[in-house]
Amino acid sequence: MRFKVSMINDQGNRHEETVIANNEEEAKMNVLSFNPHSSVLEAKWVYK
Repeated sequence: MRFKVSMINDQGNRHEETVIANNEEEAKMNVLSFNPHSSVLEAKWVYK
């Protein structure tokens, strides 16, 4: 499944990443491992 994860970093910059994961929690954990200074705002399932 693909998830679009919205994040905000320490400086207030907002960005999104699309990741492939089995569920929403795994998508959040994957994104935080690559962006440790960001916090997750939301994760939505996306088609294609």
